[in-house]
Amino acid sequence: MRLALLIAALCSFACRPAAVPHAGAPADPLRATHDALFASFLPVEEVKQDPQLARMFGAANDGLWSAAGQAPAFRELLKPFANLRHFGAACGIADYLKTAGPGAFAGLSAPQRQQVLFLLQSCSQNEPRRLAMNVRNFYVVKAYGIVQEALTGVKLNLHAPAEFIEQHRPKLPPTRLRYDRENTQIASKDQPIDYLVVGSGPAGSVLAHELRRGGKRVVLVERGSFVVPGSMETRLIDDLIDTRTSVDGAIRIRNGMAVGGGTQVNVDLCFAPTLPSIQAKIAGWRREGRIGETDFTEAQLAEAYEWVKSAIGTRVLRESEINPNNRTLWDGARLAGLHPKLYDLNTWPPGHSPYPVTDKRSAESQLVVEALQDEQNPLSLIPDAEVRRVLFDNGNGARKAIGVEVRMRAPIGEPGVIADPNGLGLSAGETVTIPARNVVLSAGALGSATVLLRSQIPNDQIGRGIVLHASMPIMGMFDRTIDALVGTQASVFVDDRLIQEGYALESMSDQPLYAGLMSPGPAMHTFNMVKSYRNLAGFGVMLIDTPSPNNRITLDSQGEPLVEYTLSDPDKRRFRRGVAEAVRIMFLAGAKQVYLPTTEDILGGGKGGTESSEAQAAILTSAGQADAVESRLQFVPNRTIVTSAHLQASDKMGSSPENSVVSREFRVWGTEGLYVVDGSVFPTSIGANPMQSIYTFAKIFADRMASKR
Repeated sequence: MRLALLIAALCSFACRPAAVPHAGAPADPLRATHDALFASFLPVEEVKQDPQLARMFGAANDGLWSAAGQAPAFRELLKPFANLRHFGAACGIADYLKTAGPGAFAGLSAPQRQQVLFLLQSCSQNEPRRLAMNVRNFYVVKAYGIVQEALTGVKLNLHAPAEFIEQHRPKLPPTRLRYDRENTQIASKDQPIDYLVVGSGPAGSVLAHELRRGGKRVVLVERGSFVVPGSMETRLIDDLIDTRTSVDGAIRIRNGMAVGGGTQVNVDLCFAPTLPSIQAKIAGWRREGRIGETDFTEAQLAEAYEWVKSAIGTRVLRESEINPNNRTLWDGARLAGLHPKLYDLNTWPPGHSPYPVTDKRSAESQLVVEALQDEQNPLSLIPDAEVRRVLFDNGNGARKAIGVEVRMRAPIGEPGVIADPNGLGLSAGETVTIPARNVVLSAGALGSATVLLRSQIPNDQIGRGIVLHASMPIMGMFDRTIDALVGTQASVFVDDRLIQEGYALESMSDQPLYAGLMSPGPAMHTFNMVKSYRNLAGFGVMLIDTPSPNNRITLDSQGEPLVEYTLSDPDKRRFRRGVAEAVRIMFLAGAKQVYLPTTEDILGGGKGGTESSEAQAAILTSAGQADAVESRLQFVPNRTIVTSAHLQASDKMGSSPENSVVSREFRVWGTEGLYVVDGSVFPTSIGANPMQSIYTFAKIFADRMASKR
């Protein structure tokens, strides 16, 4: 079960009142299981002597049960713990229960529960480890999401005042769309739709903005919600983020799910497509014959990128913007003899943001809203609409795209959401079609491949050879205040190893609960990491991973995407070197302790077998221990947490359908009127954070289409 899908299936804590059982109602047998699991991942017993903390955790426990207790996905998560004997001999559970007694998790003592969890977490089989990690992550994310502000004193400024939202709600012209209920079809009121763009991230937003030139009718369809620009801190709103794991649970994969896509939820670290690391990748594509000699030349990229920077508002940072969190990477890297650099960012300069809660400049705020408000030829936007498949006319031997099939979704329950901007009156779950002369998939490496697979395009290359820039956060404890979210959140990166070793070090920041999520181990360790958040600094190691045909996107029986991915041994070796170097740099910056998101016994001193009572945290106390990290860290699925925000290369560009999904003109092989324009068409990793390159490639495609008219 994917943790992200589980969490998505549960409503937020504020979305429903507490359930009040009627008199004489039998107790829910899973409530005891829930209480026992909550007390295993939150230090309920340890804080009993502190009345304030005890009340805080008690309220969080009750609130979680009230909000989620009857959700089918949540109950499925808990069921294996209601009768541990279902695990049989796996992980030594059956042998342990011979002496431990009851088969129900709730019937065990606290030490016995910890032992059972340890047996699952350290099991030689992956599925029990995955279950243990899923349930642990669920309780940590949801519980600390409730208590993090009270526990740390950090105020998260997430939502703008209602007055701001109403004053800044975009004024949209009358819709050009109509809904034909008899034929369950959304269509243009007058002339046909020339381009239907699927996905509103960095590629889709550029296409929606630019393809309207010359009077063409363009409709943009987005599965996420449409929010008033500046109405919320989109980087920290869970409902705008699609977080799922690879099939084995080893990699946590993050995608945007809002108008603006990933540009709404990522920090938007800007790497120009003319940088050496990116140019080296593009030169490799040219040598392999995947692109032509005159395709995506440095001059073409430079010209298109100038437009991107102007349109999005990409800015150059100043050294004075380096906050204490980013300063750790800057100072530590310099002491290590490396050459830290300042990002370009798609943000407003300090003190110049027109928004009360964010400095973000997204594809939505900079491109989509402007296109929607164009008086001459406005863009049409349909949010909360998931494209399921492309529709084709197969007459005359040609597979011609004629539109899409869409399933409507409910808008998220957050202030500032613009629901049903066209007044179509469709309900969540309704399926409709939208006819169009051309369809452009810009739904990202996950979304575009999924739509192609559902559409049964006869090409075995769809979804194959994905890369995802595997990343690992490194946290350090300092004897001074860091406050990672204060000021410019990300400003520093180190790319000395990017071309030769294939990894970079990048500054990062997130809310307090993230420190808990990335701190597996005893409940008290996770608690202390959250409580000490203001003294924690962090940066990440980002790996440029190698394509493998076995790493791919497939569909489950319901037509939902699965990400099958395994790090290769050579990639693991490079990744280990990067993590070890990051540890050394963190200590050079003055950290007193350094933490890795793993319970692997990387220091060689952990207990093993049934003598242990709980999985141990990876707490490093000296730079010399980095050598052990480099030799011992194995990235064991569901013992070590690896993340990804840069899925790419699922619909590769190339010279023939034997080695690619799209042609050099972005057209899907074997079709007419169907294109893919996003990071999925990169034949490999682009060689750095891909956002700016995706914007740029989309601009080049839009210009090509305009030149054909």
